[in-house]
Amino acid sequence: MSNAFGERFRIVTFGESHGPALGAVVDGCPAGLPLDASDLRADLARDVPDAAIGTPRREPNDAEILSGVFDGATLGTPIALVIRNEDARSSDYEARRETPRPGHGDLAYRQRYGRADWRGGGRASGRECAARLAAGAIARKILAQAEIHVTSRVIEMAGLPTRTAEEYERARARVIEIAREGDSTGGVVRIEATGVPAGLGDPVFDKISALLGHAILSIGGVKSFDVGLGRRHAELKGSECNDPFEFDEEGGVRTRGNRSGGIQGGVTNGMRLVLEASVKPTPTIRRAQTTVDLASGEPAEVTGDGRFDLNFTPRVAVVAEAMMAIVLVDRLICAGELHPLRLEDSPLLLRRAANRVTADGDGPGDHGRART
Repeated sequence: MSNAFGERFRIVTFGESHGPALGAVVDGCPAGLPLDASDLRADLARDVPDAAIGTPRREPNDAEILSGVFDGATLGTPIALVIRNEDARSSDYEARRETPRPGHGDLAYRQRYGRADWRGGGRASGRECAARLAAGAIARKILAQAEIHVTSRVIEMAGLPTRTAEEYERARARVIEIAREGDSTGGVVRIEATGVPAGLGDPVFDKISALLGHAILSIGGVKSFDVGLGRRHAELKGSECNDPFEFDEEGGVRTRGNRSGGIQGGVTNGMRLVLEASVKPTPTIRRAQTTVDLASGEPAEVTGDGRFDLNFTPRVAVVAEAMMAIVLVDRLICAGELHPLRLEDSPLLLRRAANRVTADGDGPGDHGRART
């Protein structure tokens, strides 16, 4: 099992759901980024966006920075982050230690390693994502310096659309109704990034879409991944699917429309990045499920009696933001747009600063779109 992700901006996460702590080491963050623990805690506060349908487990997520930051700024050395587990309740899982939960990683981990942490799922728990949120907070802050912003929203939950506040409330009520029946539900999230310059990604194996797919599909419970129109591309004619090109007001080239989701030929084209991911229902449910007893060798039933999400789609949305941010920072460094050592010397930051001057009428600008 790989616990590391990224090439130049690289993260390693560690810790189990009911262990003493979770954390991450971020290697490759350039020096000069203003950073303190409050930046991490702001993102960690989003861990359970909807308390009514999220886990009742209430962790303070009081992140600590152990290394890589001095006098309020990054040093360019590895940044070690720790998040203590303070609300674990392992006794909830004691009776089910030999009866793996269908749909969860309990049995698969035993098959791979010959043993597994039965306390809340160990590394297969949604709690693991707290480490991703902490690392993603650093990536997000770097992107903000470059005027790149990543957002997400739930667009479907419990089989119902959630594109408006009213629709979300109807879907939320359906989630709770199904949970009262002892069952769970899934959903779909959309993740978007604006301000991404053209040219990120490589044409063949390291397509930006492939790297983003790796990142998003690595999140527990994510079952499929789409870019732009995604699977809907298969239903269209070429004339309906292609994005025509046109000149913008600065003489650059852009697409008219964005069916491709900001990626063409495996490379960003300067338009808004648009991704979608489907999220499966929470595997731990209060309804009895058929399993096996590994100790006795007999058939068994298992029922979820611990603390778990009724629907974890909103949690996946914010973690997907973190993973997209990490990929974008990594690719910006690989492309030479971010300086690998000194953030203030980054070409993209210098260019964006010049754009702000241009907006005040003081000189030419470059908005990072493809040019002829």
